[in-house]
Amino acid sequence: MNILFITIAWPAPGERNLFSDLMDEFVKNGHHVFVVGTYNSSGKKGNALTRENGISVLRINSGKIRKAGYLRKAINLFTLGTKMSNAISKNFSREKFDLIIAPTPPITLSGLFKKLKKKYNSPFYLLLKDMWPQGSVDLGVFSKYSPPWIYFRFHEKRIYKIADYIGCMSPMSVEYILTNNNYIPKEKIEVCPNSISPSEIKGLFNQGDIRAKYGIPENACVFIFSGNLGVGHGLHFLADAIEKLSDYKKAYFIIGGSGTHYSYLEKRFELSKPGNVFLYNWLPREDFNMIRAASDVGLILLYKYTSPQFPSRLLSYLEYSKPVLCAVNEYTDIGKIVEDSGCGISVEHGDINGFIQAIKFFTENVSERKKMGAKARELLLNRYTVKHSYDIIMGHFN
Repeated sequence: MNILFITIAWPAPGERNLFSDLMDEFVKNGHHVFVVGTYNSSGKKGNALTRENGISVLRINSGKIRKAGYLRKAINLFTLGTKMSNAISKNFSREKFDLIIAPTPPITLSGLFKKLKKKYNSPFYLLLKDMWPQGSVDLGVFSKYSPPWIYFRFHEKRIYKIADYIGCMSPMSVEYILTNNNYIPKEKIEVCPNSISPSEIKGLFNQGDIRAKYGIPENACVFIFSGNLGVGHGLHFLADAIEKLSDYKKAYFIIGGSGTHYSYLEKRFELSKPGNVFLYNWLPREDFNMIRAASDVGLILLYKYTSPQFPSRLLSYLEYSKPVLCAVNEYTDIGKIVEDSGCGISVEHGDINGFIQAIKFFTENVSERKKMGAKARELLLNRYTVKHSYDIIMGHFN
């Protein structure tokens, strides 16, 4: 089959993420994959067509979308569908696509998917990775029933109607979509989770060296939280716990990434000087990978959202055989999945005593921590590899 995959999150050449891993699996199974992605460059104005790992990758100069102000992001998303449509017609004019796959965000490409589905007379599989516009309402970007909400809700409804199948990240996501969109037939929606192609993570380096380089205590149990540092995670809660544990030398915390709350954490730790945390906004990739491997427990925090979230950072913890500590609200099932699989502990976000108790459990029960780590890797291999996602998608088209 000829597969057309459209996303704003395709990785740079030489890098990988869950989308490139999934498309590599399609190539591995004999399909011809064509990707339409984006890049942002003020120097270049044209589009770029390259060949990467057997995949034809067409990158559209979209303007700034990620980590952009809301107005600039909205303008660039508004014009992106037309840019992609024109670029597909120009660069893939001789191709006939048998299946279109795309993740959200954004939902504002609903018109593009409608046009392409009609043009190629091909089915469309939607990978639902974000709940728009509810996520923006939860974060206070705009209110329900406001003009922006009406606009995005229109696109959300249209994209669900256009899709032949909708793959959600977890069972609670399926339930949420069906409850809030009663026009969607149950048979077109299913769980198709985040997934990766697991790497072997063994004997790559001396963990003591990377800990020494960044001043991380050699004998401490290291808890890591890396990626987006936004308001939706409730990072004030994590900062509270770190400060309360400043005299507890058995636990150490690594927080890394960028987002609206990085400066908040930086200023707060400058004032409190807890001494048990390493905060960074960038590291060389090799060092980041070594620090991730040298950590002991992965952290998941979810706070503001009232729609189910399933952060992809979970997969990196599982890949590195790390047990998981979740502090989440009632609107996600990620904590339940972690606990049911025996690879971690989940507490309610805001339960500071329960969270600290869980931290101390991990620090003082090394054998249990290692058992949970082994089960974490087992969970990944049993449920979250790209082979599982590929089989779910292609089960409809074989």
